[in-house]
Parts: sequence; C-alpha cells; structure tokens
Amino acid sequence: MRFHKRVLTFILLTSTFLSMLHLQNTTQSVVQANCDSCLINQAPPITEPSTDVQNAWILLAGDTSDHRDMASIQNAVNIIYEVLRGAGFTSEQLYYLGPEVGPSQPYVNTSATKINLQYAIETWAPQHVDSTQSLGIAIISHGAINALAVMVGDVLRDYHLDSYLDAFEAATGSKRIIVVIEGCHSGSFIDELSQDNRIIVTSTATYFGAAFNADRTNGAFSESFWSSIAFCATIGHAFEEAVEHIRDLGCNQSPQLDDNHDGIGTTPYPNDFLPTGGEGFDALNVHIWPRPRVCQPKIQIKMIPLPMYAIWDSFTSVANIGVEVESSTGISKVIARFVPSGWEPNDPLDGYMYPINDASIKTVELEDPLMNGIYSGDVAFDGLALGDSFKVNILAYDADGMASDIVSTSLSFNADGEAPPDIEPPSIYITKPDSEDALSDVIEIYAKGDDNQELENIELYIDGVLVADISMPDYYPYPELHFMCNTSLYKDGSHNITAVAIDQEGLTNQTSILVTFDNGSNNLIYYVVSIGGGAIVILTYIAIKANKKKRRKPNKGKGKKKKK
Repeated sequence: MRFHKRVLTFILLTSTFLSMLHLQNTTQSVVQANCDSCLINQAPPITEPSTDVQNAWILLAGDTSDHRDMASIQNAVNIIYEVLRGAGFTSEQLYYLGPEVGPSQPYVNTSATKINLQYAIETWAPQHVDSTQSLGIAIISHGAINALAVMVGDVLRDYHLDSYLDAFEAATGSKRIIVVIEGCHSGSFIDELSQDNRIIVTSTATYFGAAFNADRTNGAFSESFWSSIAFCATIGHAFEEAVEHIRDLGCNQSPQLDDNHDGIGTTPYPNDFLPTGGEGFDALNVHIWPRPRVCQPKIQIKMIPLPMYAIWDSFTSVANIGVEVESSTGISKVIARFVPSGWEPNDPLDGYMYPINDASIKTVELEDPLMNGIYSGDVAFDGLALGDSFKVNILAYDADGMASDIVSTSLSFNADGEAPPDIEPPSIYITKPDSEDALSDVIEIYAKGDDNQELENIELYIDGVLVADISMPDYYPYPELHFMCNTSLYKDGSHNITAVAIDQEGLTNQTSILVTFDNGSNNLIYYVVSIGGGAIVILTYIAIKANKKKRRKPNKGKGKKKKK
C-alpha cells in the first residue's frame, strides 16, 4: 500500500511538472468550457515540427505560339521565385525556366523547353538534392488534358514529367517530391504523377479551366497558395486557404490534392478541413522551406461591415464601404470586388487561363487617407433594378505583393436602405472533426456560422450538454468556435456533437455529427486548477485498459506504379 502511495505521489509531482512545461509551450487560445466538474484538458497536444525540407526548386513559366498572357504567367512565377527566396532558398537552389531569358528577366536561368526541364530534373537537381532531402517543382501555364504548354510548339505530357521524376528518384533516392501546377485541366496530371513520397497539388480538376486573379497578375489559385506559403503555412493549410479563395472569387475549378498516392485528387467540401477522404495527412505537416524559420503573421482583414443595405436609385445608386486591415509587412492596396448575385465566370475551356472578372463585376481600390489602417471608398452603380444585390470580396495585398485571405460580405439596394425583417435562420457547420474517424485523447472541435443579417452566438453541445459558446462581434470576419475536448472523460463509443447558431432575432439553426471516442491504454485525464488567475493542468489519473483498440491511420501503403 505504501509503495502504491509513493508511486501515485511520484506520478502527481511528475505530471504537474510536465503539465507546467506543456502550458509554457502552448500559445493557442481556446474557448473555456462551461462545465460543473471542469475536468477538461484545455491545452492542445504538442505536435513535433516537420523535419522535411527541400534543397532545390525548379520553376517553369509556360508559353504558347500566340504568347497569350505570357507576361501574366511570367509575373506569377516571378512571385513564386520571390516567395521561395523569402523562405530562405538561395538563387543556387532555384532553377527557373521561362519564355524570356535575359536582363529583363533576371530570375530566369534558361528557356522553358521540355528538354531544358528534363535537364533540370534529371541533371541539375541531383547535384543539389540527396536521399535525405526533397525536390520541389512549380509550373504555371496554359494546358489541356494531360498536357501543358512549356514553350512555343513544345508540349509537356504527363508521362514525360513522370519519367523525369522517376529518373531523378533513381539517381538520388530523394525522400520526397512536391509538384504544384497551376493551369487549365492540371488535375489530369495526378493519376500519372501519383506515387509514394510525392505530394501533388493542382489548381483545377481534370475537366476544369483555371482563372487569373482579379487584375491578371497571378493565377487565382497561386495568388492565395503561395501567399500562405510565404507566411509559413504548411502545404495542406495553404491548399485549404487557396480552395476557399477560389470559392470566394466564384471560380469553378475545384483544386486538387493527392498525398496518399492513390492517383485520385481530392478537394475539401465547403466548410471542411483536411484531412478528408484520406488526403492531407502528409501535406498538413510539410512546409516549403530549406530549414525551419521564424515567420511573420499573414496580412489580416480585421473588420468589414456585416450585410449592407443602401438606397436604390433608378439612375445611379451609391454605397460606401470601410474596412480595417493590418499587416506586419505594409499594405500596398486594398480592393473591394462587387460580384452580382448569381454570377458565374465564363470559362471557355479552351486550355487558356481565363480572366475572373467581366463587365458585370466592379472592382474599387479603397483608400486610407488617415494612414491608420482604415480603408474606405464610394462605389457607384448605374442602371440597377430595385433589389439588386452583390457579394463583396475584400482582398488586401502587402508591400511584397502577397495576398490576404478574402473576407466577404454583401450589399443590397432597396427603397429605404434599411435591413428588411429577418425571417431567415442562420447557417451553422461543424468543420472538425470528421465523423468517420475514431477519436481519442484530446481533440479539436471547430464550428462556424453566418447569418443573412447578424449572428449573435454559437453554442456547442456534447451529448446534449453545453460545453462551449462564443459571442459574435458586430462585424466580419466571424470567429470560429474552437473547443478542446478530452475524450478520456467520456465512455468509449458513439457521441453526439451538436453546434447551434442563434441570430439577433432569436432564429436558430443546428447541425450534429455522430462521432466515436475510442481511447486505448494509458488514458490521461487532466484537472484544470486555477491559481492566482493562471491555470495549471495536473495529471491525476492513469486508466489502464486491456485489449487496446487501434486508431485508424491514413493509407501509407506503396503507390502503384503505372505502365507507360
């Protein structure tokens, strides 16, 4: 008995010390649970940083015989080059193939031919990458199914690129290859390139075109993806943000990710996170950098108006919009893009990247006259019908040309400029966890909501018990509810997670998922103790279970090599 007491005392002291260290290394804020016992582990688990780095990147800006959009494509790849240099790669670690070579394009090493790309992958890259390192390849060009334009009259087929990569792997034993392609039909490359130790990202699915951004200085997908990479997002998180960016712009191109080597690209559903459908476990943990580095926060759009209403005029209708933006790297411009309700882009599907704007979309650059981060401007519309409405995208660029995430609101014109009676319930989504996973230890639960006028708060319930709630501000973007749930406090088996959204009129909506808690041996239960305004997490109990059940793991099997 005395022995057991000593063991328990040792566990308590040791766990208290470890818990304090754990708290010191935890900076993520969470929503405090509303519970009677407060047996909630409020500290997220420590995740080991990825040791995966790349030692070389190959960049290619493609061109066609009519040189259509050549300058835009070259500018987009120049931005990738600058992002990689900012991430710590030296010019010797970057090999750039472009349509123009010379003093006007100082980043470009050689012309963007298929033979030069083969040389870059099979000869240049093995001089820079060994078996412990990775290689990255980024391509932006016009494309067709299983083909990309690289130079005038020169076409890169999917099997060409795959054979170059096979030769590189055979020569180096490299641990990973990352391929990022922006172009029409670029998703058609995935089934050929997919293989063990490769992460493939494309801006579109097989049968979709690709769009430029609003001012044709970049690809719509690359604008967000590479901006997120510049601020140290992992490949998976940058992909998530780029998918949301594409949806906010209104593009119909369904970006694809393959990192489970099954040859099938995946796009997260709206209001969903990776991993999904077996994809994302790898990409979420891999950064694009030559070594870990200290990162600046991404440019933030902090406040924009909730749904706006303005007075309609049969000749000219005018509205004003103001937003607050913050960036550690300076702001170069802030734009408001007004997209008519029901608008869809005109994707010609001819292999050429297309402009995302047309004559029906108005884009206004907002001004900051007081230099205080508050950007505003007036926008005038001619010939509107009573009741016309617009989705309003707010997008900011920093001094380096990196883009923020889009924050959206709406603008409607009516007779009095006042909000009509609110009869529409809010929307609500549980974005994490995935109901198909067996969950254990401490898990993160995310829920987000919106309303056509104003959302009041979001509540989270587990098995009918309120565990967290969060109030909404009177501006966008609305924060997500984020709750850390210690599944060890619940019995193994099925549990109901419900999120409820309530708007200012008291209208409600809810959504539920059924999840499975499956904890094995050595379940850790934490008490949260408040001392002097701080919290100390103390491990107080270790439950030993027999017949431990295994958690479902992502597919890490060998990729199937295709026949040529």
